[in-house]
Amino acid sequence: MRAVWTGLGLRARLSLAIGALVLIAFGVVFVVVRAEMADESHIIDREEAREHRPAGSGTEAEASRRLSPISDAQEEVERTFLVVGGVALVAALIGGYLIAARTASPLQRMAATSEQVSSGDLTPRLQDEPAAAPELRALIVGFNRMLERLDLAFSRQRRFVSDASHELRTPLTAIRGQLEVLAGNPETGADEVRRVKATTLVEVERMEGMVEELLALAQLDERSEIEMSPVDLAALLRELTAVDSSGVELDALAEGRIVGNPELLARVVRNLLANARRHAGESGRVVLSSAAADGLIAVRVDDDGPGIPPAERERIFERFHRADSARGRNSGGSGLGLAISREIVEAHGGRIWVEDSPFGGTRAAFELPRAVT
Repeated sequence: MRAVWTGLGLRARLSLAIGALVLIAFGVVFVVVRAEMADESHIIDREEAREHRPAGSGTEAEASRRLSPISDAQEEVERTFLVVGGVALVAALIGGYLIAARTASPLQRMAATSEQVSSGDLTPRLQDEPAAAPELRALIVGFNRMLERLDLAFSRQRRFVSDASHELRTPLTAIRGQLEVLAGNPETGADEVRRVKATTLVEVERMEGMVEELLALAQLDERSEIEMSPVDLAALLRELTAVDSSGVELDALAEGRIVGNPELLARVVRNLLANARRHAGESGRVVLSSAAADGLIAVRVDDDGPGIPPAERERIFERFHRADSARGRNSGGSGLGLAISREIVEAHGGRIWVEDSPFGGTRAAFELPRAVT
């Protein structure tokens, strides 16, 4: 029986369930009514026997004739119940099938859409049905949102793989070209060998840095547990500028602690400082400061470079994106530093952004919640 029930679809199950409920309801009413009528017949029999029949007179045939109208009424009620019950059962089965068909229609479309998605097509969406039940409408909306997130995630992954392949192919092509030039000249001197070696080492170092950043992004994408601890942010900023203070001015720092990973936060600050140095140039000005307000601590890196157009300010946090002023490989980085910084800041529950600097260039800033003391 269980195997038969398991093999039934939603329409058949709902039809049988509604039919069973109707059948049980009619059965209960029929039993109750029949018991009441039997009880009434006994009462009528006793009353008629006491009022119209002397003691010891009459026969069983006369009693049977007196009871025949009641028996006929009972039989008529039984027939009526059977006919009405049968019609109601058939109507319940048909109605249950139609209701189940309407209920299962969005689920069938969802199953068909899932098949398309499993084949690699992430574009189909379910049409909203205003007349559908609120639960089904919520399911449709949630399903479409899930598909949109999947589509976005796969698009970003494809773009990331394509960009990473392109970025890694460029230094490999440069190294190969240098080696071919070196191998193609049998009279290569020591100076040429040193030049090729220096050029090749630069490209290798660039690839090593890019691979490290790709690994860091992969680890951040996994959103694995980050070891957190109370961090004195002002002390961390002072330490970073003490280690590498070239071209960086240290301005006012807000005292306070946050909960985070000091190594990852130091990486964010270093990325912002390196980006500011590239934009400001050798003679440019880079200022590091922080401020506290509304339970948050904001770290700010200002420069007096050419600035970043408003249309580019959100895109610079995309992976492998470079602003126009940093397109050159010699001056520009891999295009991953700011993307890594955003991932780290968001993993700490903060936000990062870019705006105009009071020095005329760009201000890159991020803010984090202060530790609760």
